[in-house]
Amino acid sequence: MNNKINVLNEKGENIEAQVLLYFSLDKTGKNYILYTFGEKDANDMETIHASILEEADGGYKLETMPNEDWEIVKEVMREIIRNEQA
Repeated sequence: MNNKINVLNEKGENIEAQVLLYFSLDKTGKNYILYTFGEKDANDMETIHASILEEADGGYKLETMPNEDWEIVKEVMREIIRNEQA
């Protein structure tokens, strides 16, 4: 997978995003992607987006995560941060 993807926004525009992490979880049987558009929040922290990644029509389709998947993905992100700080 490339380190950049094009994401279709609410206005129907393709916007390039930087891929931060791509992973699969046996627990859910799904593929996930974390990405950013480089935008900053009020605390000057980069906003990270997360989606379910599905192959579709020779490309990829991003799906909104249900809350139970989001809780699992947040734990994966916490584990990555803990491992990087060790």
